[in-house]
Amino acid sequence: MFFFSALGVFNASIVAILMLFKPGGSWKNRLLGWLLLCLVVRVGVSCFNFFGQIPQEAIKAGLIANLLMGPLVFFSLMEERKRVMNELLIHVAFWLIVLVAAWFVLDFSDWDSKLRFVIHAALSAYLLTAGIAFRKKVFSFNFRNQDAVVVYWAVVVICVGFAISLFSSYVLGPLVFSVVFYLSAGYLFFAGKRSGKAGGKPLDITQSREISEKLEKLMREQKLYRDPELSLDSLAIRLSISKHLLSQTLNDYLKQSFHHYINDHRIREACFMLRENRHFSIEAIGHEVGFHSRSSFFSSFKRIMGMTPSKYRASI
Repeated sequence: MFFFSALGVFNASIVAILMLFKPGGSWKNRLLGWLLLCLVVRVGVSCFNFFGQIPQEAIKAGLIANLLMGPLVFFSLMEERKRVMNELLIHVAFWLIVLVAAWFVLDFSDWDSKLRFVIHAALSAYLLTAGIAFRKKVFSFNFRNQDAVVVYWAVVVICVGFAISLFSSYVLGPLVFSVVFYLSAGYLFFAGKRSGKAGGKPLDITQSREISEKLEKLMREQKLYRDPELSLDSLAIRLSISKHLLSQTLNDYLKQSFHHYINDHRIREACFMLRENRHFSIEAIGHEVGFHSRSSFFSSFKRIMGMTPSKYRASI
């Protein structure tokens, strides 16, 4: 039992490190990497504590990691990168300040008899709030291209396993973690391979037309292109399809790359704002429609309209 529990912790730590330090990795993968690292610390402490005595400081570190899992799970389900990073830092900083202060102020007996219940309650509150706030996503059980949803349910099952272990054998928690880790990692790995293979299949015209119509409606009604951090992955999640199918629809059916498609919508609205909002500066309009910088706005505008925004405004 120790070997199987420790093996899950060891393999999970390797995956976490790869997710955190892989060159070119997305911000969401790094977020999930931190979550997995917290799980490794929390489960590793429980595993080694069950099979032998470990320092009290290690148990405190495990409890801190246990709490930090809550905000990491919650914010991994969000799509807006800027908002995620800002709010996640606030939550993590708050809890770290509280718990680091408690590290030096409270005796271990207080951690063991009181603080651990506060920590478990806070983690449960984060998981419950995430389930309610993102219920359409997590309860759709549509796991295609939605790693965060898979991870959410994996964390829920692991926490339930640890809760049950309090009334049976505490080794049940690490064992459940190992089983859930291997099942989740296997699913995500093979789902990714299947998705990659699906991207090479011939395009179905009817399906592509439906996707493009749904995509256009989403752009028109929700103006997703205004988000500077909008990505192919996050847009595919909104459409409940794989990113490969979305990319194939854009490239083969609409004859546009993802960036050209999004920028076309941005420039279309920019032209409207240049006509109707004369008091807005050109830079402000570029920022409003979703461009990161003045240079990217000007280059995209000139590519599509054949002139700079200032010349376009002057020509009206």
